[in-house]
Amino acid sequence: MIKRIHHIDYVVRDLDQAVASYEKTFQLQMEEKLRFDERGVELAWFHLEGIKIILVSPIRLDSPVQKFLDDHGEGFFHIAYEVDDLDAATEHFKGNAIQMVSDQKRSGVEGWDIIDLDLKETFGVFTQLIEKRKEDSSPDHA
Repeated sequence: MIKRIHHIDYVVRDLDQAVASYEKTFQLQMEEKLRFDERGVELAWFHLEGIKIILVSPIRLDSPVQKFLDDHGEGFFHIAYEVDDLDAATEHFKGNAIQMVSDQKRSGVEGWDIIDLDLKETFGVFTQLIEKRKEDSSPDHA
């Protein structure tokens, strides 16, 4: 079911400072930086052998990332695994009584659909399964 680790997120207070530190420490260059207003965050990512390392900083006080930062401080936030078929993975979880935060996919950046697993299923680690969103190939959307 799992193809690979897609990305690993770290929560930071100051994105620009964290990017500079990450570049200096690991000698990696930031690939892209963007705001994801829907989730109340700003992101910066690095690529390392096909895995994205993403630094995440809240831009709103009501952001779930701000709450995480307030409760836990800076550091590891979550891991995301890429799957071939998110719907099949969701059905697998339902059929095996594996808890999810929601069985409804949500949208992420770069055209990804996401399902979050319940923390009880993943040893307290925020874990996502993601799949590149399938394009609507109906004639009305060609």
